[in-house]
Amino acid sequence: MPTPLLIISDAPTSGTGLGRITKDLATRIAEHLPEFRVATLGYGGPYSRKLPFQQYEMQMHNWVIHNLPEVWEDFAGEENGVVMTIWDASRLLWFARPENCEIPALQKFLKEATFQRWGYFPIDATGPNDRLTVVLKHTIEGYDRVLAYSKWSEEILRRTLWKKPLLEDLTNLPHGLDTSVFHPYNKALARSGFGERIGMRNQAGKWLSIPDDFYTVGIVATNQARKDYGLAFQILADLNQAKEGKILAWIHTDRLENSWGLPALIHDYGTKNHALTVAALSDEQMAQCYSACDITLGIGLGEGFGYPIFESLACGVPCFHGNYAGAAEHLDPHLRVEPVTYHLETPYNCYRPVFTREAWTTAIDHWAGGHQHPVKLPDHLDWDGLWPRWAEWFRKGL
Repeated sequence: MPTPLLIISDAPTSGTGLGRITKDLATRIAEHLPEFRVATLGYGGPYSRKLPFQQYEMQMHNWVIHNLPEVWEDFAGEENGVVMTIWDASRLLWFARPENCEIPALQKFLKEATFQRWGYFPIDATGPNDRLTVVLKHTIEGYDRVLAYSKWSEEILRRTLWKKPLLEDLTNLPHGLDTSVFHPYNKALARSGFGERIGMRNQAGKWLSIPDDFYTVGIVATNQARKDYGLAFQILADLNQAKEGKILAWIHTDRLENSWGLPALIHDYGTKNHALTVAALSDEQMAQCYSACDITLGIGLGEGFGYPIFESLACGVPCFHGNYAGAAEHLDPHLRVEPVTYHLETPYNCYRPVFTREAWTTAIDHWAGGHQHPVKLPDHLDWDGLWPRWAEWFRKGL
């Protein structure tokens, strides 16, 4: 009998980074690992009959999943199995340590659970002394098996955790990209068809086309505090001046107003030529938009992985990113920007890097002035080569 494996994360149809890794893993498990019967319990997306696995929708409040007992009963009944979370540890104390769950019926279910707890944690920041803070440590040590996103986060976990069985089994595996979709497209065609692809017209009512002599900068990031849009617009202002106004900024996000007010930033920094997209684009459309760019900016102040960074590289476009957290270990050193200091934030004591705009523009100029060379996705991040390592990790858990 195959082992039931329920993955808790963002919904595989949600379009988030967590949703994508959930979709990729669940699809490959369903298609290639008959030892498991897989389902997802997801947040923030609809169902899809095109996916080869069962999908459930969360009923949740303050990150506590109220309908987990009903979902597990429907999916696995009294079978022994696995619940794997691909979620921030800060959301999961109630799950890992049932004595902290304030819902009596859910607490009883979790204490009597017939499943193991596996965790794949998107660690994007370290805390004091290069460890995770105490509540995150306490949460993760409530798991039976732990996997890190990167070598960087594995080392943080090794410094944090005391539970010997977790440390003996601990390793790291990155996500992968499908290079049959994310690959370089013809740049001239990508630029001429740019407006039609994103649904944007110029002042004359015609589809926007990027002029050959315009320097095009892509920024793909959700509108949240951890994505430093303030820094991004300072860099765009400097590039706009250096290029004498011949610059186009393509900004693809989820909301115009949230942690950052993007319309206000556009106005205040005078980025007259911009293409702002919030509607969902297909992977193929995204790959073509990346291919229209000269560079992209990875503006996350710490990434567990950072899909847009590596989507850009897969499309042959250099992405500049801060030298901090998991994404940096996969990048050409000339694409990394050094922080000048760090500051501590959130109740979970996360260090975030602080950059100067000059450090970014210097790195961009340095690349253009002599270190420019073709870029591509690192081979170990292509799903075709990466999946066997994942398959071995899942089988080892049995």
